[in-house]
Amino acid sequence: MNSNKLLLGLLFAVQIVLGQTKSDSILKQLSKQHQFAKMDSLNSKEKGKDYYFYKGLYANVCNKPKLSNQYLDSLKNNELINSYEFTKLKDDNYIKLFSYNSAYMASKILTMKFQQRFTKEELQDEINTQQIWKTLRGIRPQSIDKFTKITVATVKDKAGLITTEVKVKDTVSHFVFDTGAGISCITESIAKKMGVKILPDNNISVESFTGQKNKVRIGVASEINLGELKIHNAVFLVYPDKAFTFADGAYVINGIIGFPIIKELGTITFEKDKLTFSKESESGTNEKNLFVDELRAIVMLKYKSKILPFNFDSGAKVSLFNKAFYETFKTDLDSIGTLETTKSSSAGAEVVSTEVLVLKDQPISLGNKTIQLPKMEIAPKDYGVYGEVNYGNIGQDVLGQFEKVVISFDGNYLKLEN
Repeated sequence: MNSNKLLLGLLFAVQIVLGQTKSDSILKQLSKQHQFAKMDSLNSKEKGKDYYFYKGLYANVCNKPKLSNQYLDSLKNNELINSYEFTKLKDDNYIKLFSYNSAYMASKILTMKFQQRFTKEELQDEINTQQIWKTLRGIRPQSIDKFTKITVATVKDKAGLITTEVKVKDTVSHFVFDTGAGISCITESIAKKMGVKILPDNNISVESFTGQKNKVRIGVASEINLGELKIHNAVFLVYPDKAFTFADGAYVINGIIGFPIIKELGTITFEKDKLTFSKESESGTNEKNLFVDELRAIVMLKYKSKILPFNFDSGAKVSLFNKAFYETFKTDLDSIGTLETTKSSSAGAEVVSTEVLVLKDQPISLGNKTIQLPKMEIAPKDYGVYGEVNYGNIGQDVLGQFEKVVISFDGNYLKLEN
């Protein structure tokens, strides 16, 4: 072979390898930053050696865990199948599919084989979560009877949170409808009234967004009803009544409908005094700006030309931006903000005082929709329980500005309409 042709061939091969290595590195970085739409666009364009892994990751965050597993099972002779990232993604798919035994076994692999990938605190959290799946190993998966469109009445409680009627046989109670709750919750007294089966104590504790840890039991309701909607084998964290009692009994939460149920309801429309759940086929296209990271909803919002991921929490009265947000825009924020001390609480948590930086009249954007925040609160020293990747928690002070809020877990979008 001509030596020049050989040299050109080698250079071409090196360029391909270097190009793949660079794109693989960018894909990994985009996934860590929760820039999922950009990640999928690049992955579909490059189609590198880890193509099916990133397709699996994208299907996972688009609330399609079964499809995600199909992509992951397509990986052949790829070193990723023995990696922490692969096992973690499989584990999350099993959780989203309510395959509790498989989730427990995957979590065991994570804590035994990949222990060095966790900080001490993260490892303890994973072991604690593992206990939940261990407790549920013999429980049948959650299921919801087929429906096309169902509307239920809502009432705002004393804290301004959206509640809806939950019925079990002849027992009726109002529960908060909360996209920010990783698992549904219920008080011990209401669980007993509703006949919720409380499973053996496995020394499980959970952490609220204020950082307060609470010891809980696991409960399973064979059937609950939200209007005409029938949900089978719904899992609840069972809290002592006092953990859901605030202001010396002036405000009480009976229970919370959380993310494992909410993510199965298709397209949810929030309007005054009602919620509508729809599984109807949708016409038209909507920009994908809503994703599912583990058991939480992530919405992509723009601030000062940067599109960033935020936790979407319909159960939070006020939005709170965190340390990652502060560090990204520190120079601008310091020049126009003032420090204040606020008090906050969440389900199962004591009241916590936090030093926040307060800004007035700040615009954020969802696509082409501008949202004006009369008061933006930023915790400059705290990432919160959502870590360094997300930039804060979006609550009712944003959602309450609009007559209609549409959140689709089938189409992966959030729309705000006046």
